[in-house]
Amino acid sequence: MREYLAKEKRFLLQSNQYYQISPAGWAHIDSKRHANPNSMIGFIAMWFNESVNDARLAIEKGISAAGYKPFRVDQKEHNNKIDDEIIAGIRGSKFLVADLTGHRGGVYYEAGFAQGLGLEVIWLCRKSDEEKRHFDIRQYNCIFWEPDKLPELTRALQKRIEASRIGHGPLNEAAAT
Repeated sequence: MREYLAKEKRFLLQSNQYYQISPAGWAHIDSKRHANPNSMIGFIAMWFNESVNDARLAIEKGISAAGYKPFRVDQKEHNNKIDDEIIAGIRGSKFLVADLTGHRGGVYYEAGFAQGLGLEVIWLCRKSDEEKRHFDIRQYNCIFWEPDKLPELTRALQKRIEASRIGHGPLNEAAAT
C-alpha cells in the first residue's frame, strides 16, 4: 500500500525508512474535507410542525437566494423508511441547515451525522428557544430568528451560506425553487 501511495498516487514521499505526506497528498486530504463539492442541495433539518411553517419558507428562500436547492425530507414522495431517506438526503447534500426550534432529537442527530460526513452545518433557532439549546452545541454560531421578522432570517441565512466555505451556488433564485 505504501508503494502504491508513494509511486502511483504520489501522496507520500520516502526518506530512508520514513514516509511523509507529499503536497499532492495534502491536497487530496483537503479535497475530502468537502464531502459533496458539486452538490446543489441544502438539506433542511427541522421540526415537522405547522407552527414553524413560515420559518421553513424563510429558510427555503434563504437557501435559494444563496444559489442552492432546498431539500426537506417530508416534502419528498417515497415508499421507503423515512430514516433511510433522511440519511440518503444528507449524504447527497452540500450542507445542512439545522433549526433547533422545538429541540427535536432528530435535528440534533441529523446535524451530527452531517458533521461526521464533513458537511458544513448552519445552526438556527427561534429566539424564544435560545436558552433551551443543548449545551453541546451552544459554542456554535447560531442565527436566532423571530416569527415576526422572517425576512431577516432569509437574509441572514443567505449571508451565512455565502460567507462560509459553502459560498454562493450557481443556481439563481428562480431555478432553485
